[in-house]
Amino acid sequence: MLGEAISFVRRNLSFVCVVVAANCALVAFDDYSGGNKSNSAQFFVALSFGFFIQKAILNGDEKVSNLTDKRGFGGYIWKNLLIMLVVIGIGIGAPVAFGAASLSKNVFLLLCLAVIAIILPLLLALVGTWPIAGIAGSNSGLSAAFSRGKRGLAPTFLRLFAGLFLPFIGALILMTAATSMSYEADSIFSDGKLNLIALAILVICQWASIFGLCYVSIVLARKLLSSEAPRPPFGGRQGNAIAATSVSEVFE
Repeated sequence: MLGEAISFVRRNLSFVCVVVAANCALVAFDDYSGGNKSNSAQFFVALSFGFFIQKAILNGDEKVSNLTDKRGFGGYIWKNLLIMLVVIGIGIGAPVAFGAASLSKNVFLLLCLAVIAIILPLLLALVGTWPIAGIAGSNSGLSAAFSRGKRGLAPTFLRLFAGLFLPFIGALILMTAATSMSYEADSIFSDGKLNLIALAILVICQWASIFGLCYVSIVLARKLLSSEAPRPPFGGRQGNAIAATSVSEVFE
């Protein structure tokens, strides 16, 4: 699926560039204004990007062409919002339940992020096809999505974890490396002037993040399609075999 994500980005390069530019503009606006007012806008852009990618995959298209067709968009948004609220609730509630609130603020936040890093791909692997079903015109609910998610849970979890958090980890490494070389990488505007190093790092990180989101969207869309495909009769080749997924196969 990694190759499919690369091919999909190449065929939709202009669309991806617009999304990257929009996210960079939102981050730059926050940096200039000194706030975090665009977080919800960035989240909406990410969801819209995933929606159009998954709609194209489900329709068998190689390009995102019709941006006016938003069938299932409303349900897609609120279902994903519900999943995120559950993830955030578990990510904060679990550490609090185990007494982590007594730790320092930074340690508590790191612990919450670690829990979210596990819960988010796990929950998406289990029920991530629930919002996508509406795009395909299906009314299947959470129970059907959970049944789909249980099949091939481990490889799906690994793929989603890689797509969601490897770009984030890479961004942290890149910013740490820039800081170690005495570059100001955390502020796009420095003393009223544009910081070209920080801007370049922002563009690279946004490209990596958008590519990861594209990969995650394709993984979930393919999972829905494969679950709806006809299955061989019990006792056939797939009925008796259990695939052993290695680490290298996760990224195929």
